[in-house]
Amino acid sequence: MKKKWKWVVAVLLCAAVLIGSRLQDSGQIHFDVKKIVYSSEDLTFMRNFLRGVFGRDQDSTITVSTETVNNELLSFVAVKPYNNGYLLTYEEAIPIIAIENGLVVYTGHSKHTGKTVSVFYEDDTTVTYGNVDSFSLLPYTSIEKGSTLANKEVGDLYIQIEKDGNILNLEQTIEWMKEYTQS
Repeated sequence: MKKKWKWVVAVLLCAAVLIGSRLQDSGQIHFDVKKIVYSSEDLTFMRNFLRGVFGRDQDSTITVSTETVNNELLSFVAVKPYNNGYLLTYEEAIPIIAIENGLVVYTGHSKHTGKTVSVFYEDDTTVTYGNVDSFSLLPYTSIEKGSTLANKEVGDLYIQIEKDGNILNLEQTIEWMKEYTQS
């Protein structure tokens, strides 16, 4: 019964956003609903608010003794700048693993980066992985540290890291990858 009311609240919240968007498009309200739904600050606020309301079931977590480390991300053999990010060349297939808790903000196909997944992490970092071969997440899916975001076969992986509103340069990107993959 406890989970039922959570779904009811989630459906009502979704319906309120959709109705608000329609009313805004028709000019009946002058409040920008889409700005709230699509800005990262408001997404963080809504996620934290909903976590506070819904909490987390204690029975749904399992304690494990080791932490997932994504050393494969550092196994690239070449790097080159591309479209505000970098193309990392891999000679072996690698999993793309979440570095911490966050929210998937985009999944889809892009003209420049093919199959793409963008993740907004709790430390205000947005990481975009492009040219991935497979992913099974939908936008606005909450993710936990160590969960698999996508898979990359042999070839080029696009990565762009935006931290505190600034896109990281190559040296900062490599340092970020070292920091989060060897923790």
